[in-house]
Amino acid sequence: MLFNKLILTVTVVSLALLLSGVTPRTALAADKALPVADPSLYANEPAALQPEDCGQCHVGQFGDLKSEGGKHRFSCQGCHERFHAYNPRKNNYDELMPVCADCHGQPHGAKQVDCLNCHTNPHAPRTVPAMDRLASSCADCHTGPAKELKQFPSAHTEQGCQSCHHEKHGYIPNCFECHDGHYEGQTDQECANCHTQVHAPLQIAFPRGSDAKNCASCHDGVYAKWTKTPSKHGEVLCSMCHQEHGKIPNCRDCHGEPHDKRQHEMFSNCLECHIDVHDLPVKR
Repeated sequence: MLFNKLILTVTVVSLALLLSGVTPRTALAADKALPVADPSLYANEPAALQPEDCGQCHVGQFGDLKSEGGKHRFSCQGCHERFHAYNPRKNNYDELMPVCADCHGQPHGAKQVDCLNCHTNPHAPRTVPAMDRLASSCADCHTGPAKELKQFPSAHTEQGCQSCHHEKHGYIPNCFECHDGHYEGQTDQECANCHTQVHAPLQIAFPRGSDAKNCASCHDGVYAKWTKTPSKHGEVLCSMCHQEHGKIPNCRDCHGEPHDKRQHEMFSNCLECHIDVHDLPVKR
């Protein structure tokens, strides 16, 4: 009996509230104070967002631009003309993203137009990790190295570009990643003094003053003679005579005709007497 009276009371109160236009929900909300309007908060137009403002939310992008952004380190609005506008019911996210060609055109020619295939992070545009994607396209941009590798066949010609230029695009390997060098302690720069074209490594130059230890790794017998000879040729570096790799100089290039005319007529070949140019013994 008591329970029925309680139900009746609640029903009567609810009906009274409904007739008055006040629901239980609005009755509770009425106790909450409304915020006071403050027109001064909207008196001025907002200043344009600065990169550090965007970086408060887009922390990763800001960090990439700061450390590896290169020429992309300008105002975010330079690329993102529309932002905070994505609505899955109205637009596609890609429609809001800037298009590389709007600024860059086709910097790599008509064949390489899928920018994000290599520049996977537009906020770090100079970092191109995708060597495997470029492996078949290197010659599209690097025509010089491709031509040299074909014109001057060597073991380098048989390698794919990514064998040396691994890890990322633009990586310059150290020679000693593959090669042992000609002597202990040799430096990378000393390799380049003679092998001036890495894509044509058998085209060897001998700058004057090149260390004869380079020659010794292949010409060890000749080097042993040259280091022990008492003749003046022991004071002359290999590169002074062999100015090009494999070049055999003519004695007269340096010596002219040191003997009298009659001797030169009888012995037109200097090596008939001076048997070994690297030790210069005289045949008697």
